[in-house]
This record gives sequence, structure tokens and C-alpha cells, in this order.
Amino acid sequence: MPLTDAGSAGFRPWPPETGRRGLLASTLVLAVAVAACGAEPQRNQQPSAPPAPTEGVTVVEKLVLPFDAYKATPKQQATLGNAHNRLVVACMRKHDITVTPPTEDPKTLAAIDPGNSRRYGVTDIEAARTHGYHLARPASPDTTEAWAANLPEQTRDRLYGTSADRGCLDQASLSLEKGARKADWPWLAKQDSASLEQSAKNPEVVAAVKRWRECMSKAGHDYVSPEMAIGDTRWTLDKPEVGAPEKRAATDDTTCKWSSGLVLTWYAADSELQQKVIDENPSRFAAFKANLKHRLQRASAVLAADEGREVR
Repeated sequence: MPLTDAGSAGFRPWPPETGRRGLLASTLVLAVAVAACGAEPQRNQQPSAPPAPTEGVTVVEKLVLPFDAYKATPKQQATLGNAHNRLVVACMRKHDITVTPPTEDPKTLAAIDPGNSRRYGVTDIEAARTHGYHLARPASPDTTEAWAANLPEQTRDRLYGTSADRGCLDQASLSLEKGARKADWPWLAKQDSASLEQSAKNPEVVAAVKRWRECMSKAGHDYVSPEMAIGDTRWTLDKPEVGAPEKRAATDDTTCKWSSGLVLTWYAADSELQQKVIDENPSRFAAFKANLKHRLQRASAVLAADEGREVR
């Protein structure tokens, strides 16, 4: 059964790397969180003892999963995005339209995407103390929607195009992808979501959820699961305000996740599933690396040409 009936708010699998980026990496919509499922332990069954800590992993920054090696880093995202912007500008200029898309910054991109720190719900204690269950994001990150909304209709039409006449956004993406080895990024995104969902069914993870629940109960919370805690209707996650009760609940939630062994247990099960997928699909993953490398090389060449220098 689902870990909760409150949806899967805050549990974030990785969004797909399609290569068809918008003008900002922040336009990558965070993937809809999957419903993490797990069978409840039998009634009156005592939870097993917490597992030994995963070696070397004690903080959220070290929650590195096998699939992460195939994702673009914030710095690489900025390179791809800024090159894409240059190509968009050149394409629009051919139609006698001048546009100035905002520049992508690696630090901003890293701040927008919480990465694996939210994969198992809130796991960063300091962030929970300050932001509760809210995502810590830049105050006003630029987005394609915000930038494009202020453009004249004719400009937007040329930017986005139609199914019969590709706009400059698509043309720029195709230019970066030209000659690249085909890679099925949506497939990888599905595998990423699947490993999160399937690892939640691991008996050790289910037992850790029970320990988490007992820890939360002692702290004065009656949540059945981490999903129910973050999905509490008292939290207005679509608004910036964060109240003291939310901060306390999120802090207790995060503290109990670590003390119960839930973070490390879930992370270990998740990692094992992802590594198995990689081992069973070597050609697919070789294609992901080759595709990303090719696009980065083309992006670097575009930026170098625009700046009047040579790529080394």
C-alpha cells in the first residue's frame, strides 16, 4: 500500500535530461513525484534493529546515486543552456527579431534543484529548521515563462513555433544534438522513478518507516508515514510563508529519518536497484554518456565562437 494517502509531495525522482532545454535550466520542470509504496509490517511485529550506517554517508551532500553519473552537473547545465541561448538569439536574428534571454548561472541552477536531498522527503536538518517543508529557492529565479511572457506575440510565435514549423527553441536544441549518439533520456527518468518506488517496498525500508513513525510519535506527531507529514494540509507549500509548527514538524521528521536509519536504508536499497539497472543495460548507459559529452562539446564550441576564442 502507499506509504501514505497524502500523495508523494516532496519525494523527488530525477527529471529527464532530454537535451531539449528551454532558455534556462530552471525551466526543467521538476518531475512529478512518484508514489513510494511499501507493504506494512505485520501487526505486533517488532521492528528490526537499525542497519549499520552506509559507509561514508552521514550528510545529504553524500547521497550520491549511481544514476547521478549520467546527469549534467549545474556547471554543465549552464554550459548547455547558455549555448542554447546563443543559438536561439542567432536564429531569431535571422527573422529580424532581437531577443536577450537571461544568462544561466550554475549556482542558481544548483539552488533551484534540491537534488537527492529531497528524494526521500526532507533530509537536510538545517534546511528543515529554516524552511520547514518548503523548498529553499532563490527569491525570484528567472524562468522561460516569466521572460517569454513579456515578449510580443509575434516574437513568442517564432520562439516556440508550431508542429509544422519548428521554432527557434527547437532548432537550437537540434543544433546541439546534431551528430550525437541517440540516448533515451525519458527511459532513464522512468528507471529513476521506478528505483525510488521499488526501493520503498524493501522490507528493511518498511521496518525503518515503522521506527521513524515511533520516533515521530515520541516527538508529539501522529503521522503514519513521511509522506503524510510533508502532505499535512496545514502546510501551505505553494505560498512563501513558513510557520513555526511546520518548521518543528519538518525538523523532527528529518531528525527521525536519520536516527531511525530510514535515510541510509532507503538510500542503500535505491542505490542497489539503480546499479543493477546500469549493469543490465551497458549500451544504454554508454549512449547517455556519449550523448551528453557530444552536446557539451558542441555547446562549448558555440560559446567559444560567440566569444571569439578557440576551444581547447
